[in-house]
Amino acid sequence: FDEFLRQWLRFDRVLGTVRDRRLYPHFNPELAQAMTEETRLLAQHLVWEEKNFLDIYRARYSFLNTDLALLYGVPPPEQEFGRVDFPAGFLRAGLPGHASFLTLTSKPGDTSPTARGLFIREQLLCQHVPDPPPGVDSSLPPVSAAKPQTNRERLGEHAANAVCAGCHKLIDPIGFGLEQFDAIGRFREKLKLEFLATRGQERRAPKNHPPVELDFDTQGSIAGLPDADFTNPVELGEKLAASRQCQECIVRQYFRYAFGRKETAADRELIGRLTESFGRSGFRLKELMIQLAASDLFRTTGR
Repeated sequence: FDEFLRQWLRFDRVLGTVRDRRLYPHFNPELAQAMTEETRLLAQHLVWEEKNFLDIYRARYSFLNTDLALLYGVPPPEQEFGRVDFPAGFLRAGLPGHASFLTLTSKPGDTSPTARGLFIREQLLCQHVPDPPPGVDSSLPPVSAAKPQTNRERLGEHAANAVCAGCHKLIDPIGFGLEQFDAIGRFREKLKLEFLATRGQERRAPKNHPPVELDFDTQGSIAGLPDADFTNPVELGEKLAASRQCQECIVRQYFRYAFGRKETAADRELIGRLTESFGRSGFRLKELMIQLAASDLFRTTGR
């Protein structure tokens, strides 16, 4: 199960994360390791304690060490990676609020609404998003002191470009709802833009530009899902857990891991049966494991 989790939620990318140390001086490999451990422990708790596995998206508690508690702004647990219940009104819940997810879907110096939306589409909803067409410039307009912009404003150019709009309208609005969480998963009330000098500029002692603070528009949505507007990870987690696509995607992801391949049209009936039994069990993942292992297809593959 641990190996399935590592592959599905891409722990390798979290552990290999690099951050701009001028912006994130407290980020280090130990913190990255703690991020993956938090997610692993929540998933383990849900599986082996016979809980509803959909709570991986909406749990209002987690398993934190001192460093993660400090990052999240909550009191540390009595023992490392002990359970911490989030206070009422806390805007963090489940995987959408985990630093592991928020970090692996960010850039070295900034968040990436596009990467966050893409991960949710592909890993949590099992929907394929095509690669950008060859030759398309996917870079965003630079941010300057003369023209400070949020990522929503910068990505507006992609939404207005007919070549880019089809895919970006599917993924960017998901990421916009998570923009109050920075590139290491830390909550922020406003976007603080700092204009850091490059090495060459530092030698020339440029005039310092004071930081600029901008308000967030955290209205997000998941096109294709009913009633899918949200403004924070708590609301997003509830939308995902209630989604049939998301529930079936858990089955698909475990199927892919168990068989070492993606599903085909011939597997549709089995995946449908597994999804139905997964729901009837109260979404106990251990029951899904048993049902899949007992299936004729699994027993006849020799795996």
